[in-house]
Amino acid sequence: MVDNKLSFFFKHQIWHLGGTLILFYIGTKFAGLQNNTNTFINLGAFGWFIIAMTIPLIHQAYVWVCWRSELCWKSISSTIGFKGYVIIFFVLIISRLSAIVLCFVDYGSLYTPGWFAWSLAVIIFIPGIYTMYSVKKYFGFLRAAGADHFDLKYRNMPFERRGIFKWTPNAMYVFAIGIPFGFAVATGSQSMFVVSIYTYISIWLHYFCTEKEDFKVIYGNN
Repeated sequence: MVDNKLSFFFKHQIWHLGGTLILFYIGTKFAGLQNNTNTFINLGAFGWFIIAMTIPLIHQAYVWVCWRSELCWKSISSTIGFKGYVIIFFVLIISRLSAIVLCFVDYGSLYTPGWFAWSLAVIIFIPGIYTMYSVKKYFGFLRAAGADHFDLKYRNMPFERRGIFKWTPNAMYVFAIGIPFGFAVATGSQSMFVVSIYTYISIWLHYFCTEKEDFKVIYGNN
């Protein structure tokens, strides 16, 4: 399936991880937390910012290593198995919610939110929530976690065109990953806006540099 396995394992990762690290560095320069003294469970706002920025990086690196090592050498199937991979995958997904804490320890740093901001946030949340509903009802969370890298039956499934996927096949990247913007708008947190932009750009780096290349191996020209 893969001719030069080692080359494919690292293919485009200089752009994916290198680009994400550059975004991380730039983000720290625009967080605006120098004078923020708020804390939550004895951790300051900058600490929560670093956590919010680090978890997506760890998550994407984890997915790259697992997906590519499975396609090349069946490494996950022969070690922790798909169930082990999925458990860690969703622990990292849930861990991304820690960014919500940042919203409140940095509340109103960019502007004082009011009814307009809260209404706009609801508008942003709606397609994101509908995307998660569509994933659960039509697509499946296991498939969303990359089950087609591990199980042949997922590779033979047609591409989903129901729910939010009727409008775009990349709904999880277009809409679901936009949910952090809703929290940023609702709370007026400058650092959360930085996290949202960083997360949005880095997930598209993941798509073009990792997932799209993997699809060429998994699905060929289909």
